[in-house]
Amino acid sequence: MQKQAELYRGKAKTVYSTENPDLLVLEFRNDTSAGDGARIEQFDRKGMVKQQV
Repeated sequence: MQKQAELYRGKAKTVYSTENPDLLVLEFRNDTSAGDGARIEQFDRKGMVKQQV
């Protein structure tokens, strides 16, 4: 399955379309922010943990 068009980008994840209109790819990022985005840091494995929840 290949990621195609980016449909949504939020604070924690990005959603992509695929060649199958019934399936999406969710990409969870390690970004975290504070102060309305004034401070952004990376936390190792945050994306991996969030995708398991």
